[in-house]
Amino acid sequence: MKRLVLFATLCTFVLGMAATSASAADIKATGSYVFEAVWGDKSMSDNDSDSNFDVYQRLRTKFEFIANENLKGVLYTEVGTSTWGEEMQSGTNLTESSADEGSIEIKAGYIDFNWPGTQQNIKVGHLKVDLPSALGGASMILSDELPTAMISGPITDHVAYMLGWHRLQKNSNTSDEDDDAELDAVSVALPLNFDGVSIQPFMVYGYAGDNYKLDEYAGVSYKKSNLHVDNVWWTGVAFELTMFDPFVFKADLNYGNADIEGKEDANGWYFGASLEYKGFDFMTPEVFFAWTSGDDDDAEYKGEGQMPIMPNAAGDWALGSFWFGGDWGVGDLASVDADDESLGFWVLGLSLKDISFFEGLTHTVNLLYIQGTNDQDNVKSTTSRTYLGDDDSLFEIDLNSAYSIYDELTAYVELGWIAEDFDGKRDDGSDDAWKVSTGLNYQF
Repeated sequence: MKRLVLFATLCTFVLGMAATSASAADIKATGSYVFEAVWGDKSMSDNDSDSNFDVYQRLRTKFEFIANENLKGVLYTEVGTSTWGEEMQSGTNLTESSADEGSIEIKAGYIDFNWPGTQQNIKVGHLKVDLPSALGGASMILSDELPTAMISGPITDHVAYMLGWHRLQKNSNTSDEDDDAELDAVSVALPLNFDGVSIQPFMVYGYAGDNYKLDEYAGVSYKKSNLHVDNVWWTGVAFELTMFDPFVFKADLNYGNADIEGKEDANGWYFGASLEYKGFDFMTPEVFFAWTSGDDDDAEYKGEGQMPIMPNAAGDWALGSFWFGGDWGVGDLASVDADDESLGFWVLGLSLKDISFFEGLTHTVNLLYIQGTNDQDNVKSTTSRTYLGDDDSLFEIDLNSAYSIYDELTAYVELGWIAEDFDGKRDDGSDDAWKVSTGLNYQF
């Protein structure tokens, strides 16, 4: 409670200083206050003993201190996600999402300005980085706040660019406390936008310091600790076709490769595509397909933990609203969130979105069939419930509703069920997953 009082006092001080110096900067506040109650079981195991009911809250507020149309500073705060009944803790590490564990943190803070007399935009600080993505709501590779210096802008009326430098991690599992160890990355994107067509190619290259070690990185865990990362890189393209409106076609193609301590490269692919029809007034149907490459039973890392597939830095990708994430409110706390833990799957699905027969009330229905692409012999060497062999399959159905109480206040109800058909090589018992979620989101 003392930390909450301290945080409120800090915000009041910031707002007060802005008010007394209105000539120097205008202030704009936006945010999202989420309260979500979740009843269910997402463990996929009949041996799970976690609570079946919890209430969560997360308070995000973004302050923009605007000097003029070409210069502003941004401070983005987050309180939570916290669980009702547990003491809220403080977090200070900006490079990790400690706020997801119930702390108070600065989610982002940066300077945003255009170079004088140009449209070239520069951002410096701790800010959200989104690689281009057409499917799944966000990039599977990287969609997160992290220390960044970025420049972007138009080249022609139809061609733009983005160039960034990012610090992904620092001082992680070093063998010598006196030696720094960093994992940095540079990224480049070239968005091409024409009438009815959008093509966004990109590339990211990550390089590690000499002392950088890891037990787990990019979705890959190891029994052998302190492995050295040489480099990791990704490339891909996001594609969207709208010229045949009301049909909209979207596609993603990503490839990633990690060189870890001189062993065989860890590498893999992701492909996704969707077709959406926007010609109905009462509903928007969409069919989609996604595939990620899986592990081989004779992989170089066999016996050292989960097999490496496509490296995954900090993605936020989701189809549906339960297995892969995509929950309306607190995200992975109310979802299985499988894409953050294990790749190696294909999914075929149908979404009936924005179903509306009454003003202010909308519904979405998701139907997903999910199959693993990892070699089934690897399943017995992992305890992960989300690592799917090529004989493992799942069926997900979601029924989600949203009611607009005010323009800024929305009430949600989400129902989700996942029926599992695992091969049986897992040692512990398997079980279906289900959830009932309801709550409020005040967005201002």
